[in-house]
Amino acid sequence: MDDNLIARIWVEGKPFPAPRPRFDSIRKIAYNNKDYTNIKKKIGLITKSRIKQPLECPIFLKLDFFYEMPKSWTKKKKENAKWKESRPDIDNLQKTVFDALNGIAYKDDSQIVMVQARKQYADKFGIIIEIHKA
Repeated sequence: MDDNLIARIWVEGKPFPAPRPRFDSIRKIAYNNKDYTNIKKKIGLITKSRIKQPLECPIFLKLDFFYEMPKSWTKKKKENAKWKESRPDIDNLQKTVFDALNGIAYKDDSQIVMVQARKQYADKFGIIIEIHKA
C-alpha cells in the first residue's frame, strides 16, 4: 500500500487531448471543443467526490490513458498491440487532466512535480488517475 496515495480515480470514456482554444471573431470570445470540456467536467466531478479540498503539497500524478483497438485490425495485430504510438500526443492528454484537476485536487498545477504517464490499448476507453503526495 502506498502511504502517499491520495486518490485513485477511474474515468470512463475516450481520453481527449487539450486542444488549442478557438476564437470567435464576431463575439470576440475564446472557446474550447465540446468533447474536451465534457471530459474535463467528468474528471472534475469524480475527483470532487474523492478529494474534499485542494491539496497544498507537491503532487505526483500517475496517468494511464486507455484506447480501444480499431475494429478493422486483424486478430494478430490486436494480439501484438500494447502501446498506442499514434496521436493524440501524450503531453496534450496530460494537459487535459492537469487542467481538470486544477483547483479541485490541488490549488494550482504548478504543484505537480512529477508525472508518470502512458497510453495503451485496452478493452475499453478510459483514464486511471492516481494522485500522490510527492
